[in-house]
Amino acid sequence: MCLVAKVHEREAQPSPVEPCPFPPAWILPHDGGTLLVGRDGELINMDGKGQSSGQHVCPFPMTMSHGVILGERLLGTWIDHELRMARFAALDVGALASGPAKASVRRGEPEAMHPAGHAWSHALDAEPLGLIEHEGNVVLALHPDALYLIDAEGREIERTTIPKPVDGLGASLVSLHSHEGAVLITLRDGSFHRVSFGGIPPVLLGRSPTTQPVRDVAYGPEGRLVMTEDHEALWTDGENVRMRARLSGPPGQVLWSTKDEAWLIAGWRERVLLGANGFKRTDRDNVDVALYASEEGVLVLDNNGAWSAFDA
Repeated sequence: MCLVAKVHEREAQPSPVEPCPFPPAWILPHDGGTLLVGRDGELINMDGKGQSSGQHVCPFPMTMSHGVILGERLLGTWIDHELRMARFAALDVGALASGPAKASVRRGEPEAMHPAGHAWSHALDAEPLGLIEHEGNVVLALHPDALYLIDAEGREIERTTIPKPVDGLGASLVSLHSHEGAVLITLRDGSFHRVSFGGIPPVLLGRSPTTQPVRDVAYGPEGRLVMTEDHEALWTDGENVRMRARLSGPPGQVLWSTKDEAWLIAGWRERVLLGANGFKRTDRDNVDVALYASEEGVLVLDNNGAWSAFDA
């Protein structure tokens, strides 16, 4: 059983971190700071002290769905379902620039067909499902089941396929994770697999201990946190459940805190701490989007672009 404690939200302390100048979607920490990503493709770099580096830009006028940093390069995927268009490109993370207007892309103007300032850019013929760094390269997943190992120059090294699901809950990819030379893949049916390149067959590692479809998975040194579509969070070690909790809605981001020995969950109008000492929840007025571990502690970015200290 979980110890559930309602914790009143403490009065927020003033934060030296500059607010995000656009509605944020997610963040991408890297050695030089953190890249803030907007819902409509906006980007801005934030340094280690929480200060913005210049003005925000929009290299391509559509959603940036995934991104990783390799060296000085941002490798990202952009998609627009209305235009039925997707791109996979590399940009200099320290020299991001604004690109074409949406109208120019819609008209098919040749100079507007790729993100501004790209070192290389590929048109994708399928929806990108995931992108992670892996052994100095990246792994790109494309609908419905393609998996590519690609180097920093956008060249394909190898390809394989996403494993088949165990049952009828669905084969949708929900998580990619690089671990000890292999890629760990979790599907919507809760099955998790080890996938290697080089012609090695995938290995079924187990099944998440839930009958509900899985929405996302977070990894940490003390196991995994499996989140289901009906908003349950399960702290698992293999197929064993260490603790479970009911969330109010889909979480924005999850982070393992070594200091707290707990999962920190930026949730749907709530902040949750799920650890060995129990489950604590703080109600919030806004929806939290992302978590950022700074030297001073863990900061939370909400959907209005404001930062505050994680407190649950």
